[in-house]
Amino acid sequence: MMPRIMYLEKLFQPISLGELEIRNRIVMPSMGTNFATEDGYVTEQLKSYYEERARGGVGLIIIEFSCIQWPVGKGQLRQLCVDDDKFIHGLSELAQTIKKHGARVFLQLHHAGRVASSRFTGCQPVAPSPIPTSSGEMPRELSLAEIKSIIYRFAEGAHRAQEAGFDGVELHCTHGYLLAQFLSAASNKRQDIYGGDLRNRARLILDIMAAVRDKVGANYPVSIRLTGKEFDIENGITIEESQQTAKWLEEAGAAAINVSASGHYPLHAMEWLVEGEDLPRPPYNHPHGFVLFVAEKIKRKLNIPVIGVGWIDPETAELALRENKIDMVAMGRSLIADPELPRKAVSGSLEDIRPCLGCLICRERLLSEKQVQCTVNPTMGKEQESLIALTKKKKRIVVVGGGPAGMEAARVAALKGHEVILFNKGSSLGGQLLVASIPPNKGRLKVLADYFTTQVSKLGVKVELGKEAIPEDVISVEPDVVIIAAGVKRRAPRIPGIELGNMANAEDILVGKMRVAGRKVVVIGGGVVGCETAEFLATKKKKVTIVEMLDIMATGMEEVTKNYLLGRLSKLGVTILTKTKAEAITEEGLVVSPEEGPKQILEADTIVNATSPYPNQRLYQELSDKISKIHLVGDCVEPRRIKEAIEEGFRIGLEV
Repeated sequence: MMPRIMYLEKLFQPISLGELEIRNRIVMPSMGTNFATEDGYVTEQLKSYYEERARGGVGLIIIEFSCIQWPVGKGQLRQLCVDDDKFIHGLSELAQTIKKHGARVFLQLHHAGRVASSRFTGCQPVAPSPIPTSSGEMPRELSLAEIKSIIYRFAEGAHRAQEAGFDGVELHCTHGYLLAQFLSAASNKRQDIYGGDLRNRARLILDIMAAVRDKVGANYPVSIRLTGKEFDIENGITIEESQQTAKWLEEAGAAAINVSASGHYPLHAMEWLVEGEDLPRPPYNHPHGFVLFVAEKIKRKLNIPVIGVGWIDPETAELALRENKIDMVAMGRSLIADPELPRKAVSGSLEDIRPCLGCLICRERLLSEKQVQCTVNPTMGKEQESLIALTKKKKRIVVVGGGPAGMEAARVAALKGHEVILFNKGSSLGGQLLVASIPPNKGRLKVLADYFTTQVSKLGVKVELGKEAIPEDVISVEPDVVIIAAGVKRRAPRIPGIELGNMANAEDILVGKMRVAGRKVVVIGGGVVGCETAEFLATKKKKVTIVEMLDIMATGMEEVTKNYLLGRLSKLGVTILTKTKAEAITEEGLVVSPEEGPKQILEADTIVNATSPYPNQRLYQELSDKISKIHLVGDCVEPRRIKEAIEEGFRIGLEV
């Protein structure tokens, strides 16, 4: 069997962009963080975030989009700026911080165009044509004089990046921003030299390339982040158009083409677009490299390196490189989840890579103008305060519960050098991750459970499986610290008819502990568990109705993912009743009371309990007066998302 370090040899071969040599084929693409100041300056937090990725072994880092025209071109509240010499010092510190670890670094130059919002710019957005985005804000059409000014500003931004010590720059020409707006016939209706046929629509980018070359010289690398295809947009950019545009850019001196894809803004990133499917998948169920076919088609027309994107893991990257589909691979969210991915991959330790779930919490926070965070990586954006150092005093730590909170606490405590014992009542580690991985499209959560299981094993954590800890078990090992991560329990709703025996808990149905009798099913509770259980049952040809007291469904789920889940439920024929209260269970089904209208009976052979669970604090209460140092983490504090469970596990593991 070929060793993995040999299997990934192509991924770790050097490559040159013009005269610039890069140590491997892994690119960290531009991704907004909101770590800059509101007036566009580099912060210590931003430097630490990028330094961690450079230290992890990535070949090229492309710094997040940097505004070349403040305020009208600003794309987010806390966006880097490069439109004035006053920013050069901070940018220089950022570049040097990255380069000292052997990585190369580009600065991405950006103008938001019609995507900018007057909420934080204070002015009307500008665009090639007065066509609004889905937000409804009407942009004004740029004059020729203003276009000339924008060309100049891009060139000046490139020159400042060069002065600051960046190895190159990238022009942001995708994801619905200004340069992509000019390229697309859907957003560019101009009748002058910058509108009409493809050559005219590409003129602005080519004029910018010429101006940049005049400023920085012929040998300074300039890459292009280019839309390979606009999905589901009438008159949108086609692959054939992008092939031609890329060829023109190559002739104009581009060092590389970084191929992306886009769709309707604000759903403009490509994570949820899979060609040929009538309903977009949730991001966490996409195949790795799902959009590489776009980059491959563009590469066929070029002689310069092409960078491919699309939720790519190391093995998919290696295969794509070997098959000559791409020359370099962009790994964005994967490097947010685990900045040490390149180092782990080159050593063959793929099982040690913390997996990105594709949950899009990072995007959710960005769009809500908050600093980006990651579900699986609690140190993201907190690199300096999250350093794990060996303890000076070794302790015996008992962890009760093998879900994400418990396993993260055990992992971090073991990394610090403590002796860790983990009690888990199930026969396998994973807790609610294992249950949550069962509904359609959720298998990725099992990968996370496997990662944690591997880490606690490698770190020498003593795991007691199939053992629900009782106070005597915990006390008998004489722990210095006890961490309770016992999760939640779900109680039956207090309504008449429970004794009839036709109700089952959602978790018991998902794991196969309870059989669903008959075809008609009513689910009480329209939270995430209720909706996903309904989808699970509907795919098994059950006729499902969800009853929810609130007026919203799947509370707490990232908005895009939730919309697609609800769309799939609709397509499967699931009936959703909001503002409706469960009143009683009868032999015929469930009596419900809508907020408006009379009571009614929903016929059901089986009723599923997916009401809100409650924290399981029994063991904590039994031990609180017997153990001096005892902590609660995860859902047994309060039922929340995986992100909060892992964060609390990390924090407690770091503190003990």
